[in-house]
Amino acid sequence: MRVRNGVLYALPLLLVGSIAFASYTSGSNPAFVEEAVNTVSSKMSYSFGLSTCKAIQKSAAQWDLTCTSATTPSALTFTIQSADKAPYDVATPYYLTASNEPAKKASGEGLLRYLMINNGSKI
Repeated sequence: MRVRNGVLYALPLLLVGSIAFASYTSGSNPAFVEEAVNTVSSKMSYSFGLSTCKAIQKSAAQWDLTCTSATTPSALTFTIQSADKAPYDVATPYYLTASNEPAKKASGEGLLRYLMINNGSKI
């Protein structure tokens, strides 16, 4: 009987602890990365249909953003950096660079053209 009561008390504590840990670790991206993911995903969804984007840290100041959509044949890959790393003034807290050919092509289409994505061309 004592073991059963102990388990009944420990189970809710374990559940609360795991939820707190999951929410703490899931919000580990900097604010500029989260904003870039949300903005690019939103613009892509409007222009290319339902899209999902995922950011992966590449270095201390650089993140890779990979976005997929049902209407794009391959994933679009961008590099995210803080706006202070941009070679020109940007109106957002992040700076995007197109990393692959599909991303370079898409950066001039639909609503993505308004994000000032550097696609390797001269400014």
